[in-house]
Amino acid sequence: MKQDKKSETTKKSVRKINIDDLPNESVRKSSGDIRKDSMGETKVFRDLPVNDDEDFEFEPDFDEMNFFDEEMIPGNEVEEEGTEERAARRERRRRPDADSIQEEMEEEILEEEVPGKRRVKKLRLTPEEIQERKAVRKKRRSQNPEILAVTYVFAFLFVLMIGYFVYFNAFVSKNVINSAYNVRVNSFADTIVRGDIISGDGTVLAETLVDENGNETRYYPMGRIFSHAVGTSAINQSGIELSQNFYMLQSNSNPILNALQDIRGQKNQGDRVVTTLNAALQEAAYNALGYNDGAVIAVEPATGRVLAMVSKPDYDPNTLVQDYESIVAEENNDSLLNKTTFGLFVPGSIFKTLTALAYIRSGADYNNYSYTCEGQINLGGDDYITCFDQTVHGTESFMDSYAYSCNSSFGNIGLKLPDNLLKDTCEALFFNEELPTEIPHTKSLFSLAADDTDWQTAATAIGQGHTQVTPLQMVMIAATIANGGNMMKPYMVDAVETAGGGHRVKKYMPDSYGQILTTQEADQLAQLMEAVVNYGTATSLSGYGYSVAGKTGTGEVSGKGDNSWFIGYAPAEQPQIAICVLVENDEGYYESALPVANAVLQAYLGQ
Repeated sequence: MKQDKKSETTKKSVRKINIDDLPNESVRKSSGDIRKDSMGETKVFRDLPVNDDEDFEFEPDFDEMNFFDEEMIPGNEVEEEGTEERAARRERRRRPDADSIQEEMEEEILEEEVPGKRRVKKLRLTPEEIQERKAVRKKRRSQNPEILAVTYVFAFLFVLMIGYFVYFNAFVSKNVINSAYNVRVNSFADTIVRGDIISGDGTVLAETLVDENGNETRYYPMGRIFSHAVGTSAINQSGIELSQNFYMLQSNSNPILNALQDIRGQKNQGDRVVTTLNAALQEAAYNALGYNDGAVIAVEPATGRVLAMVSKPDYDPNTLVQDYESIVAEENNDSLLNKTTFGLFVPGSIFKTLTALAYIRSGADYNNYSYTCEGQINLGGDDYITCFDQTVHGTESFMDSYAYSCNSSFGNIGLKLPDNLLKDTCEALFFNEELPTEIPHTKSLFSLAADDTDWQTAATAIGQGHTQVTPLQMVMIAATIANGGNMMKPYMVDAVETAGGGHRVKKYMPDSYGQILTTQEADQLAQLMEAVVNYGTATSLSGYGYSVAGKTGTGEVSGKGDNSWFIGYAPAEQPQIAICVLVENDEGYYESALPVANAVLQAYLGQ
């Protein structure tokens, strides 16, 4: 057997020294000296034997010596302290009372995990340090509201900016791009074949013909009939061709097919525009106006949909490119002017509708109004206002004066109105300002000052002053009366669809401007307009199976023939159409407008 080498090794003696036997100097502790090592001051060992190359064991009992200024907490006690006392300590810190301040001054707990035990070190703070810490925390809290306020303001502005961008892209951007001043829109024609324009009943009003060589020609099947309403695109861009330019140069058809067309280098078909215009009614109005210059416009009172829009003289949109130079070179040639929206004319007696409204609003007892007409009214000196053909109407009520269109009586009413009331009434109905519609137009004009002469005041009250109106303005007033005082915004486009009508891209809905007349005012004016047809100056419109309410007028134009007017609506009980007819340079006075109005009403109500 081999002998164990370890057993053979001579074991040297080991001297054991107990540290307790040595002189022990207590470790000095100072709450103010927080930078000392956790071991405290170095203990000095004196009279230790010199190491004489013998091994020895040094086994100090540190726990009994309190060598560390900390207490060892068993694991189970740590767990208990971590739940109950730690929660209590947090609660005391939340209450800045005297006890919590004292405890904070006494100690601050710092935890350090060790295997099996946790050491809790106690750091003492002076009252000055505690107050300094509180001041720092208070300063931080005082700065937080300002920082939060600035943060919230910038966050709100950011959200507002994002919201505006979304709104602009969804609702405004296309209208901005479609502006008449944005000539770059026409560049879309490089990749898009201009879309069609059709009437509400499906009649094609404008289309683009493409020959086998790819040459494009804009064609208008109805020719002159829709020349002003539809307009043209190649030259003198106007009408619906202008207002819907952007949409007809966009293609919202199948995107895959559009992409394939782009790859082949072929153009896509643009979207088509569906108008509110009634092709049959438009043709009836055009034919009824005949060779007369003038205008006809008809709308749906309950919605504001434009049903017909005719202006004469007209032009052929299919040959306008060739005829344009000669038209503009001819003096006084107004065939390119859409008179329904841009023409300004002396209104004559149709303006008495506004004078009657002002008289109703004046608070006068209009139901007991009485005036004796002698065919004229003297306004001082040689100034007179005379009735048509110097007709003597005799004693008249307010309704009779309106039905017979008595100039003398309405001149008298104009003189009775308070200063500026007629002006305020007209401006409430959009004289001297833009009408609430997206249809391009000219502002109607009204001028009357409080210090004007009696003749000027009386002449203005009967529609012969400095007042000028557009047919669009007057048909809107008639439609508002028919609609109980609620003015609807006129519009000419019903929808935008993909080529062939497979998908609706955009839908235009009726839009009300608001109640500009009270229901009582609208009802009173309606009764006056019905009297005109029942026994007044427009009896020729009665007896056709439907009731009509309206007002005739004759605008005297210096150096030219008189203008014949009619505004009204039908049926009187449940209005479906409101109309304004103007016949220029009329030899038969107001009577020339009545046959035109009658033809339009019959064409629409007889459908």
